[in-house]
Amino acid sequence: MAETPEPPPTLADSRALLLGYLDHNATAVLRKLDGLSDRDARRSVVPSGWTPLGMVKHLACTERFWVRYLFTGEDVDFTWPGTADREGFGAPAESAADLTAFFRAERENCARLAAVTPLEGRAARTVRRGGAEEHPTFAWILFHLVQNFARHAGHMDVGRELIDGVTGR
Repeated sequence: MAETPEPPPTLADSRALLLGYLDHNATAVLRKLDGLSDRDARRSVVPSGWTPLGMVKHLACTERFWVRYLFTGEDVDFTWPGTADREGFGAPAESAADLTAFFRAERENCARLAAVTPLEGRAARTVRRGGAEEHPTFAWILFHLVQNFARHAGHMDVGRELIDGVTGR
């Protein structure tokens, strides 16, 4: 499995660096599906039960929530791909192609918005953090997504190694 390069260490533009790491982590997650059979992409090897394909679904749902629902205030349909407690799993009717397309569509939507949105822009909806309702900045949401994608890319690393021994970034 080929490694996914990080943004260059000389990059100083905060927007480019932030979006570069978000892309880096998203690409790493998708690379973990490369070469997996449909059966293995839907197989859990951890006690919590998530599957590699389900993790891709979860991350697409996460990005949809934070960017489209919370930041832009869009009335997003959360009936597909299922309820929050089922995000970590790919249902038999959900093809790998459909779930990766869903993931890529949410990534593309975020990239379009990030190209024109000030990092200090405030979300249309509030989030409750530490007891107070706040309108997070776009920068905070993007950083939140970077750390979330990075953490789950690490989970995907472990899952892939347990499934077939494949390692890499």
